[in-house]
Amino acid sequence: MALPQSSAGLRRWRLVVAVLALAAAAAMAAPRHAAAGEFTIDSCQADAGNFASAAFEDFATRGMRWRRACDPLGPGLRGLVTGNVVRSGTVARGAQSAFVLAAPPGTAFSRLRWSGQAHRRDCRYALQLYAERPGGTPVTIKNVRANRHCPGNSAQASSWPRPRAYDLGGATRIVQRVVCVGSSSARYCSSRGLNYIQTFTAETTVADDSGPSVAVSPDGPLARGEWVSGIQDVGYETADNVGVKSAQAWLAGAGRGTEQRPCDYAQRIPCPNGPGRIEVNTQRLPEGTQPMYVSAEDAAGNVADSAPATVRIDNTPPGAVAVGVEGGEGWRNRNGFNLGWENAPEGDRAPITAALYRLCRAGSSECVTSSQPGISISRIEGLAVPAPGEWEARLWREDAAGNQQPANASLSVKLLFDPEPPELGFEDTSATDPTRISVLVTDRISGLGGGQIEISRAGSGVWQALPTNAEGSQLVTHVDDASMPSGEYELRATARDRANNEASTESRLDGQPMRLTLPLRAGASLQAGVLKKRSVRHGGKSHKTRHKVTVLEPRATVRFGRHVRLAGRLLDHAGNPLAGVSVQVYSRPREGTEAPLGTLTTNAHGRFAYALDALASQTLRFSYPGTATRLPAEGRVTLLVAGHSTFAVSRSRVLNGQSVLFSGRVQGRPLPAVGKFVELQVLLSGKWQTFRTARSESDGRWRIAYRFKHTCGAQRYLLRLRLPAEAGYPFESAADRPLAVRVRGRPCSGGG
Repeated sequence: MALPQSSAGLRRWRLVVAVLALAAAAAMAAPRHAAAGEFTIDSCQADAGNFASAAFEDFATRGMRWRRACDPLGPGLRGLVTGNVVRSGTVARGAQSAFVLAAPPGTAFSRLRWSGQAHRRDCRYALQLYAERPGGTPVTIKNVRANRHCPGNSAQASSWPRPRAYDLGGATRIVQRVVCVGSSSARYCSSRGLNYIQTFTAETTVADDSGPSVAVSPDGPLARGEWVSGIQDVGYETADNVGVKSAQAWLAGAGRGTEQRPCDYAQRIPCPNGPGRIEVNTQRLPEGTQPMYVSAEDAAGNVADSAPATVRIDNTPPGAVAVGVEGGEGWRNRNGFNLGWENAPEGDRAPITAALYRLCRAGSSECVTSSQPGISISRIEGLAVPAPGEWEARLWREDAAGNQQPANASLSVKLLFDPEPPELGFEDTSATDPTRISVLVTDRISGLGGGQIEISRAGSGVWQALPTNAEGSQLVTHVDDASMPSGEYELRATARDRANNEASTESRLDGQPMRLTLPLRAGASLQAGVLKKRSVRHGGKSHKTRHKVTVLEPRATVRFGRHVRLAGRLLDHAGNPLAGVSVQVYSRPREGTEAPLGTLTTNAHGRFAYALDALASQTLRFSYPGTATRLPAEGRVTLLVAGHSTFAVSRSRVLNGQSVLFSGRVQGRPLPAVGKFVELQVLLSGKWQTFRTARSESDGRWRIAYRFKHTCGAQRYLLRLRLPAEAGYPFESAADRPLAVRVRGRPCSGGG
């Protein structure tokens, strides 16, 4: 409510006061910093921006008024005005209007800078500005006492347009008031004139020596001691009698984040209390476990610290690891892969809490990304790829602070999945190679991995595996029709792809059963033997003739060292000679393994010949390997070579009681390691009887001494050396030509 204005002189005076107040407010607009433990409440024109007066409480009784009009530009009285209501009549004794500024709890006022004006028309009013001190004398700032120094009928006024400083000395209340005191002759005051005191500027300095209370709130991961990274909020709770203007988080010996709280120093308690949050950039801090505390500063500049909280900081993403696929990177027919890796010790850093991975189809941009949580995770089980085919996986890790970097991904590993079995069928045989059996295998994902072709004589139910090779997308084998009995056969094939999906068939590609009739190739025959002359008789009963013919003996016994001629002939299945083809010659000793001797070529008549010296018993095999369209053939010749040794006697005529020495040398090699066993025989009563045995030396030499003891008269003895067959001696049993020894003894009736 606007107070009524007075005379023109009073209006001019008010204009001067307003101009001076504006100048004072402009001079005071620059910020000022109170000493530590103090702050200033700026009111009215001291608060040039808002001209606030909320710090003062107002009070008025009947007939009295107050006005808040601090903006100097405006109608009527400006400032904080306390006075009477101008009207006809009177104001009761004791009526008053007042503005009161009470110090915040636990504080006191130390100074006041004030400017204003006092004015009265009735001397019975008291115009007062003072500060109250608990238990002490009030501090008088302005006091226009009632019934004192009254100017008569004129108005009384005094002005203080420039702020003046006053020492309040620990006061707790500042009071600006106008009071109707009355007089001894009148217990009232007049209300016909304006009586007031107004404040232009009030700068009240508050002394506060108590600090705020502050505590870290466990409502965030940083304060709870969890591993964190990046920018984090720190919550705190604080309280103070004058409010808290700022809070700061301290880590590693320095302030790492500040919250400036909204303060209004035109208020009695300028700053707020209660919770707050501070933003901390952990990327500027050392990593690891460390203490943190929050400091709070109240409106008076008093600072207090919270109890420390343990925080854990890690801003470094986990490094790359080497990832392996359990069981290798081969094809699988089950969509589940196990990946494993080894985590290095983290020390005082955030532990690993998750594994992230990206699956990409090989050779394309088709990718999916996912993750697997787990404390210190070092294995992912049952990882499934989105679809069959070839995929590549790369993995990186995330720690408890949320650090993860795709650039730290591992080298890619292959995840190969094929759930589909192959499709297969027998292909038609070729006329140029009828023994070649092929199975076409189709597998669109992993491709042919291997397989087996089997054969069974029709109706037997017995299957035999054939040697099978994979050639591209075919399974291929050759049927050895030369070694299998003739007849009808069934075939079946089993194929597996590289993921071990398996399928089988007994059908051709056109769906017909796969059957074969053996042999598949045309036949051939080979005759071989030792060339010998044989007498053959020709003619009828009345007239027969003999002549020699050459025959091939498949088995022949010959003497040691004899030159032996062998021959043979190769014919096709129709009996036609096969000319210009190769025939392999092999030899197998009686005790030993077969070895090749050479290659022969048939002549225009399909014939071939071979010659050798009879140096050991052996079996000669003449082999025609056959072709893709013709069966192989072979012939065997057994050559038996008789053992042989030289045989001599030291003298052929002796007397009874004398000795002779039989000696010789075994021919042919090898000899048994212990020497060749020899038998010395004599012909008695038409039979050869052994009477002495011996073993040769390692070079084959042997000696046998014999003394004739019982010979009567003159006797002629026939003696021979026999070489029996034995192990380690590749020859047949044989006896050499006998020798005669004449022995003359005493007459008697028996031989010796």
